[in-house]
Formats: sequence, C-alpha cells, structure tokens
Amino acid sequence: MFNRLSTADGLNSNKINCIWQDKKGFFWIGTENGIQRFDGKKFVTFRSDGLDNSMPPIGVDQILDAGNGRFWLRQGRNIGLYDPLSFKYFPVSVLSDNKSTTNWDPTLFKDSKGNVFLYNIGSNLMCFDKTSNAFSDKKLPIKIPEKWLVNYLYEDVEDNKYYICSNKGIAVYNANTQELNFDNLNHDKKSNPGLSGFKFVYNFYIDSKKTWWIFYWDTQPRNEAYVVSHINPETGVLIDNVSAKLVDNDRHEQFDWIFETNDDQLWIGGVNTLLNKDEINHTFIQNNKSFKAEFDINCRVIKQMFEDRENNLWFCTDNGLYVIGNDQKSVFNYVFENGYNDDLLINSILETNDLESWISVWGKEIQVFDEHFKKQDVNLYKGLKDDYLKMSWSLCQHSSSGLIWAGCQNGNIVVFEPKAKKAIHVLNPPGIQMASVRQIIEDKKGDLWFGAQNGKLFKWNKGDKIINQNFKVVNDFNAAIFCLYIDSLDRIWIGTRKRGVFVLDSTGTKELFHFFDEEDNGSKQFSNNVYDIEQYNDSIFFVSNGLLNILDINSQKVKQLSQYDGLPGTNVSKLIKDKEDILWFTCNNGLGSFNYKKNIFASYTNKNGFAYAEKPAYAKFKMQNGEIWFGGENSLYGFVPEELSPKSTPFNVTLTDFKLLNKFIPLDSLMAYKKVYLKPDQNTFTIYFSSLSYSQQDRLLYYYKMDGINNDWIRADQEHAAKYTVLPPGDYTFNVKCVNLQGEESSSITSLSLIVLPQFYQTWWFIAMALVVICAITYFIYRQHINKILAVELIRNKVARDLHDDIGSTLSTINILSSMAKSKMNTDPVKTSSYISRITDNSQQMMEAMDDIVWSIKPDNDSMQKIVARMREYASGILETKDIEINFNVSEQVLSLKLNMEARRDVFLIFKEAINNIAKYSLCTKAEMSLRYQNQKLIMKIEDNGIGFNVDLADGGNGIGNMRKRAESLNGIIEIKSKEKEGTTVILNLPVNM
Repeated sequence: MFNRLSTADGLNSNKINCIWQDKKGFFWIGTENGIQRFDGKKFVTFRSDGLDNSMPPIGVDQILDAGNGRFWLRQGRNIGLYDPLSFKYFPVSVLSDNKSTTNWDPTLFKDSKGNVFLYNIGSNLMCFDKTSNAFSDKKLPIKIPEKWLVNYLYEDVEDNKYYICSNKGIAVYNANTQELNFDNLNHDKKSNPGLSGFKFVYNFYIDSKKTWWIFYWDTQPRNEAYVVSHINPETGVLIDNVSAKLVDNDRHEQFDWIFETNDDQLWIGGVNTLLNKDEINHTFIQNNKSFKAEFDINCRVIKQMFEDRENNLWFCTDNGLYVIGNDQKSVFNYVFENGYNDDLLINSILETNDLESWISVWGKEIQVFDEHFKKQDVNLYKGLKDDYLKMSWSLCQHSSSGLIWAGCQNGNIVVFEPKAKKAIHVLNPPGIQMASVRQIIEDKKGDLWFGAQNGKLFKWNKGDKIINQNFKVVNDFNAAIFCLYIDSLDRIWIGTRKRGVFVLDSTGTKELFHFFDEEDNGSKQFSNNVYDIEQYNDSIFFVSNGLLNILDINSQKVKQLSQYDGLPGTNVSKLIKDKEDILWFTCNNGLGSFNYKKNIFASYTNKNGFAYAEKPAYAKFKMQNGEIWFGGENSLYGFVPEELSPKSTPFNVTLTDFKLLNKFIPLDSLMAYKKVYLKPDQNTFTIYFSSLSYSQQDRLLYYYKMDGINNDWIRADQEHAAKYTVLPPGDYTFNVKCVNLQGEESSSITSLSLIVLPQFYQTWWFIAMALVVICAITYFIYRQHINKILAVELIRNKVARDLHDDIGSTLSTINILSSMAKSKMNTDPVKTSSYISRITDNSQQMMEAMDDIVWSIKPDNDSMQKIVARMREYASGILETKDIEINFNVSEQVLSLKLNMEARRDVFLIFKEAINNIAKYSLCTKAEMSLRYQNQKLIMKIEDNGIGFNVDLADGGNGIGNMRKRAESLNGIIEIKSKEKEGTTVILNLPVNM
C-alpha cells in the first residue's frame, strides 16, 4: 500500500529525484525545484538567494552524506558541499582529461573508507581530492583496467573488494591484495566464475545471501532489453533473471537500480518498473501496474528507493514522494469488489472455532474465508430461495453447539452447520413481528439474546429446541436496538436509537439503569443514539454515540470526550478493548486508540497501512490470536494491536524551526550556542518541534513549558509549536518532550536556553545610574536648601554684626556724648555745644550706615542699574556741596552684570569710602568716576585733581585699610595712586562673570 506525498502536502515539486536522512532524523529531499527538509510533518524549502555561497538555483539530483553535518549535492553536472548549519554551498571542481560525450548525468559514490567517487556512463572514474578541492582521475585509491570507462562502482565491504562495471564487462579489485581481475586478466578465474560473458554492465549488487545481481543491456538484434541476471558467484550458474524489453505493453520499461531492505526484501526499479522479490514463490511482483488502484504507485519513473531509521520505505518518483509505512506489516486490508455502483456493507465479522472467518456482506450473502483468509467457494444458502435470508445483520457462534446463528431481514434467523456449510434451521419467531434481527449475543449461561429493529428484546434458552415457539420476547424498548452487550456481572446492556442506554439484570426484565438525555436538543452531554458499548473494568464502560463517552456505572456519571479532549475524529462507532486495556475505535478520520490510564489518544490512517479506515464501520471482532478486525463500506481491515502500538521509547524531540515575528531563523545555528540572546524587540517568537518520526507523528503527544513562564507542562496542538508573545526580559529555558500511546516519555527532555535582553532603561547599570542621579539630585536639592538656610543665617549674622559694629558703637558714642553734654550744660556751654554737634554727626553716620545695611540686603537692588544709581546719588550728595565737579561714566556691559548682596555692599562701601576721602581731604575741584567691564573683570576707577598725598607715608587708617580688606574678600585688587599736588586715583579690579 503506497501513500503519496505531493505539492498538496508541502512539496515544492512532484518531481522527486532523491532523499536522504541525516543523523538527527531530518529527511532531505531533492526535487526539480531545489532541496527541502522534512521533519515527518512539514516541509521546509531551502532556496537559493543568489548571493555568495548560495547553491545553484536548479534541481537537486543526488544527496550524499559528507560527514560533519554537511552533505554532497549533485545538481546535474554541478557538484558541491552544502552546510545546512550556515546555509552555505561550496562548489567542487571536476578535473579530467577525458571529456565525456554522454548525455547521462554523473553519479556520486562514497565507500566505507570515506572516499568519494564520481563516475559517468562512458567516462573516467574520478575521486575527490581534499588538497585541490576537486574530483580528479589522477590519484585513484583503487585500480581499474586501463582505458576502461566506468559505468558503475560497487564496494563489497565485507570482502574489501570493488566491482567496476563497464561496457567491456566487470572487473574486481581486491583492496587487501591490490589485485585486479577481469576477463582479459584474471589471476584467479576459479574465484570469479561469474565475471565472464557480461558486456554493457551498468549496475551490480551482492545481496545478503552473497549472490550477485548484474544489470546489463542485451544488444541482440530485435531483442534489445534491459536484463537483470541473478548469479551464483561460486558456480557462475544463473539462478534466475528478469528482463524489460525496450517496448513492452506499449510502454518503455527500464531497470535502473536495486535495493535490499533491512529485512532482506529485494526491490528493482526504474522506468515504468517497480519489482519486489517474492521469496516464497521465487517470482517478482510488479507494483507499477498498468491499471492503477487507489493506493498503487502511480508514476512513470522511480529514481531512488530509501529505507529510513524506522524501516519505512520511500520512493522518489516523477509524480510525488511515495512511502510504505513499516506499520503495514501488522495490518491487513481486504476490499470487496462489486460490479455495481452500490456499496457493499460489512455488517458482521465472526471467527469460528475452526479459525474460519465468516463475513456478513449486505447484498452478497455470507462470505467464508479459511484460516489464511483465502475465500472459500461455498454456497451456504443452497436450497433457500428467500432473498431476505441472504440479508444478514449479525453473526454469532454458539459456544456449546458450535452452530452459527445469523440474524436477517424481516425477522428471519438462519442457523448454519459450519462444518457442513449449510443452513439447518430457518426461523421467523412470531414475537419479532417481521422486524430485522440486528443483534445476537450469548450470555454466560449459554442463552442467546436477540435485538430487533422494532425494539423487541427476545431470548432463546440453551437446551431448548430450535423452533419458533421457543423464542420469548423479554422486553420492548420501542426503539431500534443498535447493540447488545453482556458485562462481567452478566448484566445486559442495550444501545438504542434515540432512547439511550438501558442496563438490565441477567433476566432482561428488570431495568437497573437508564442513561438518557430527555431534552435531546443538540446541546446534551449524552447522545441518545448509541452504536456500541465496551467494558473497561468493574465500573467504567465506554459508549459510542458519535463521540466517545466514559460511563461510570457506580457514580452514574457520564463524561463525554470530543476533539477538544484529543479525540481524533467524530462519528465514533465500533469499540474493542485489547488485552493491554487499550481501546480501539473507528471514526471518520480513521482508526483511533485510547489509553484510558494515560488519557492518550492516537490516530491511524492510510499512512499506517489502513486503506479505508475513515469510512463508516458497522462490524467488529477480536480474533482468537488477539487480532482486531473492523468492517464497513466495501472493505474490512485487521491488525495486531500489540505490534501497531510502539513499545520502544519515542525519539527525543528535535527543535525544527524558530520563527521570530514572521521570519524563520536557522535553528541549527542557534543551537550551536549555549544560550540564545534575543534583543528587546525580539520577544515574540514561535518554536517548532518534532520527534522526527514519520510513522509515529500522529501517535505522539507533545508537551512543553518555558521555565520562568509556565509552571506546568502544556500539551501542544496539531501544529507542534509553542508560541510566546511579548516575553519580558529575563533568562528562560524552553523544554519539550513527547509521550507515546503507552505513556512512555522520550528518554530526555530537549531544552533551549533563551535570554531576552532588556531595554537600556531596564538594565542594572541604567537603573543604578538613575538611582545615583536621583540621589545626587536629592542631595543637591538638600544642599541648596541647607545653603539657603545658611545664607539666611549668614545674612542675619552679618546684619547683626554690622548693627553691632556700626550702629552699636555709634549709639554708644552718642550715649557718652549725651552724658558729657548733660554734665557740662550749665558749667561749660561751649563744650556742650561741641558735644551736641558730635552727637548730630554720629546720628547722621548711623542713619547712613543703617540705610546702607537695608539697601544691601534688599533683593530689588541686585541689578547694576540700582548700584550705579545709588553711587551717582551718593557722590552727588557729598561732592556737590563741596562745589566739586563730577564726571560719572558707566559702560553698557556693566549694566548687565549682577552682584550678590555681599559684593554689592562691599563695592558700594569702597566707592563710598573713596568719595568721602575726596570730600574731606582732597580739596579738589573735579572728580571723575568710571565703571567698565573688561576681561571678565569689573573695573571701578575714582580719581580727583586734589592736593594728593604720599601713599608710602600714609598712616594706613581705618578707611584705606577697610577698602583693602573689602577688596580681598571679593577676590579683587585695589590700587591707590597719589602724589602731592597731583591728585589721587583709586582703581578696583573685581572678577565678575557675565
């Protein structure tokens, strides 16, 4: 049975040239449109992007293992190495003095020693030279006859011999002795008697029995043909042969290759040919038939055959990729042919005590098969003319008598003697009322129970005569009885149409339970159409009603399982439990199984060898050897459940693809790193995975979880993918495993470490820096606050000191002078007047000092305009009373300066002291004052044309000393220039920023 994969399944072309499986289990498929990777479920195309190290954008004809994860690619006559990890292609040159004129493409061949050969029909043999990175015919590791053009090369690994095939015959090179034998130079003719007489040899093979298969072209006139001769190498005697004529049955046939499977089955294929050896009958069976059935191989050319690690057989053809599943060894299909368009319905299956199979086929009587399932030519209905007797619904062999009972249409019952193959009783009990007898079952006492279309349940007791009068109606359910079942306690279960399930005692008269949905509105938990019943243990029963129901008889609760619970399809009908407690059932998607203990479903389709399992099933039977059989429309199928259910540990899961946003990333390259680092904007991705098992894909469950995100394992959907969106920054480990039908997990969990990098503002250094900045700002604000407090405190202390120094001393002086004036008022009026004058002067000075203090601390006076205005006002008030001409110059830059309170006060006091000295001591007629800003300095210059003084001889009184101290406190320099009779100049240089 051949299953076809085509473009509808994901292939990029139906013209398949080659297939190869790597060590991981991936299939690599060469097509006319390039190369694809297949994980058993989906195809991924590797396209040529036209850049450097890109494979040629043409078809792939051959794939060969090159080691280190690489493989050889042959694309027509282009040879190269491909690295699937980096997606890079490395072309390899072909160096040969002999330019082949043949139209045949070359062939790559790798021997057991790692040598890679290249040959072409009618061309020199070449070998790959790593030093020159080219194929050359100069340094061959084996010997070939001189001037021989090689058609084919074969290595006998066990004997360490090479067989060189050519148009001139076959040569043998012994690598141990380095001897070369062929027709014209045969050093040991006795050891190679089968070499002689063959020409135009293009293929050679030694099978597991050590016999030879020689492919050659028979050139006899009018008898040209491709011939395969099977030779005994020890005697040279022909064992058998097969030939394909150039024209046979209006189609060209050609033998191109031979393949032997791991279980020693031989296949030969090519053009319009696919033969497999029947070892029992010593014949070849043609599988590429002229008239195709549904599951036959349908193609013209078969280019390659391949056996994978699960022993599935793959065929590369010009019409898709065909596969024969290894499961087919335990599956048997039988199709009933009908000359009419009407379907043949299998209503009942029965294996007799003599291991015969009796099949009730609606419209074709009961078919009888022997123990090897070969149809017997018998007529069970000899002498019976009523056609309704041939329309049987159910079959049952009575355990004690061995008679076979058949329930038929119109209330008929026919009893057969199986050995004599004839009907011995024809019955129509009156109580049935001509209703079809749909079900027959035997209880533990040997009594037979019958269920009719009209709902009647009737009984025949063991030991009674087989006559109509001995059939008694026990119960009436007023609905068609679809199934009867006797449980371990001898209770009778009745599955009906639209009335649910009835459970009766062993007498059939007392109703113990009734499971029924009264609403029957489509939203019910339990459908009332019951097709089959199967007991699991003392309390659990399985009930089919289109879906699968688990009925607990003790709690009287029903749990319905649907596709949301893993049920592989709908229209569940027939149920059978095998000896390992696995439930097998039929549904619209094929055969299904259910492991109740592990809560695991599995599905089986034509991929597993079941030709028509998706069609409705009406019959079931478990054979004495444990085989399970189901029958439905036109066909029946059987299988060995223990062989169909894998017992071995499933393959470890392989991560197949990594899709970042909507772009696939090479996962092999990612897996080369211990951890995969993702940028902050790469936190949405999908991880695909597979066990890389074609046979088990539909019978495995996948579970995954992301450490750091998922606490429990999540069951994967049919896409076999895990999707994560907007994953927060952090370290993660993705884990995935698979579980088979028996609940056995893969030997190890496949993991992938991921690190999603944070945004820069989420990094530790940024957070630390931000904290430092926040702390610095907080500290700065705090210090500013403290500085303001200190500044206020400083001002208060300054004001207090000034008040104490200036105002306090002045008030003390006034107080003393007042006391002295008071004491001298009557005795010395002149002194008193002098004291009062001094009191007046001190009061004036105190008022001025007080005014200076208030002016200096007032914020409105911070601008230079206010300072300059006060200077003008003070100078005018002092000097104009002395008839001194004033000239006051201020540059515009000065007006934009700002001085703090201390600087403003000290500058003004220096100015004030200089003005006072001019008024008191200079005797000048003219005074000039200027303020300018130059080289980031405020320069204040005050000069007069007075009498001057000798600076060196000055006593350094408080006035000049205070001026110098104030200049120093401002980090400034004050310079006093004066000469007698030449006036005085005071220059203040004060550093100030704009």
